[in-house]
Amino acid sequence: MNEAKQSHEWEKYLKFFSAQNAGRMTRLGVFESHDHVVNDYWLESGLPFVGIDIDARGERPSVQVTVGHYTHDASNVVKLEFKLSLSGEEDGIDITDVEGRTTVLRFETRPAVA
Repeated sequence: MNEAKQSHEWEKYLKFFSAQNAGRMTRLGVFESHDHVVNDYWLESGLPFVGIDIDARGERPSVQVTVGHYTHDASNVVKLEFKLSLSGEEDGIDITDVEGRTTVLRFETRPAVA
């Protein structure tokens, strides 16, 4: 599949994903590997999910994740991986760029109401 068609397909999935998960509490981080060591940078925890947008005008798309009033940009994206489960635990998306950095968005599960 060529990159332009793939980016167009991603846009449809990301719009649906955003609509289905709007308002859910999130955790957002970035994982990267240098010299066989994986570093994780957790950027936020507990902000409401606003949405994901894609800009496919360049050679490779960039993806913007907005949680609360914060927007994180992942440039030169080569892979999207949706994480879904029956229970909703660990639902989210992994966004991997050309250098192997992965932006990880996970939704917090709602505590049980007593």
